[in-house]
Amino acid sequence: MNLPTQELPAILTIYFFSLAGSFQKDPLIDRGGQVAVDVGVVLLAITLVITVKIISPRVEHAILLAIFLSFVLIGLFLIK
Repeated sequence: MNLPTQELPAILTIYFFSLAGSFQKDPLIDRGGQVAVDVGVVLLAITLVITVKIISPRVEHAILLAIFLSFVLIGLFLIK
């Protein structure tokens, strides 16, 4: 099976390669800071769950229900 092949013009090739390189080497994005923020959010969520569990089981169930319903709604909106 012979598929027709056509080379991209040089300007488009240079544009795509420069565009791909600019995302990886952007000096304004702090990759290490992003990891620290992700770890902080996870630790904050764990601390919140432990604190709520100590305070009241009813509040814990309400928060877990809200989180579950949020994930369901996000999933439904992403599917459409």
